[in-house]
Amino acid sequence: MRQLPRIALKQPDEFTGHRNTVERFIMDTNDYFTNANVASHRQLGLAKSFLSKELRDWFDLRIKRGMGFADWPALREVLRCRYKEKHERRKARKQVLSLRCIGTVDDYNKEFSLLTLKITNTSEEDLVEDYIEGLPPGIMYETDRMEPATLDEAIEKALDSEIWLKQASSRSQSRWSRGPPSDPSLVIDPTGLISVATQGISRICPFRPEFWGDAWVPLATSSLPIPSLPVSHQSSHSIYRGEREVWTER
Repeated sequence: MRQLPRIALKQPDEFTGHRNTVERFIMDTNDYFTNANVASHRQLGLAKSFLSKELRDWFDLRIKRGMGFADWPALREVLRCRYKEKHERRKARKQVLSLRCIGTVDDYNKEFSLLTLKITNTSEEDLVEDYIEGLPPGIMYETDRMEPATLDEAIEKALDSEIWLKQASSRSQSRWSRGPPSDPSLVIDPTGLISVATQGISRICPFRPEFWGDAWVPLATSSLPIPSLPVSHQSSHSIYRGEREVWTER
């Protein structure tokens, strides 16, 4: 009977301890043991041979200290905890620091909460600070002003602030969408004269010519109508626009 040629299986690449390759090494080693039908009691020794010299020394040191590995699955989990999880924590920490709310606060909360699950050594105070710094300026100010003590409290305050700011913006837009007031007399021209009546003043100080002498003469023309006033309030030196005396120098 003709035998089929044996297919040489590629062994996993040597693992040197780089955190971004630990999961690839574990998967390749698992596949190799499965395809090569390696018995369970031989897997640990082979897995050690796939490690770099520094990691093999680390392997032997653990055995001397009574912290050896029962089998390949035990070594696999230690490698994953030692390298991948620390790498993932650092990666998640960087993502938290760079995360910004560009949509709704609810979407931001979901992204932030997922990242915090990968961070196990960060204080609640740091998480609150990181969360607030990623909020939009208006919501960030309102949330920080309330001084939340926990992340859950900060999330709740941010949602409340978002709703409040949206309602305030809606009221402002609704007010301006109504157009100018129907009574033109209520509109004050900021570049023109303002009647003292609009300022709550109902009387005008009487004209005292001895204060002015002949240095002032009446304004020749006026673009505003001169109201009819009692004779006692008129003089040869002044005219009135509304209820305010207007003077011009000779």
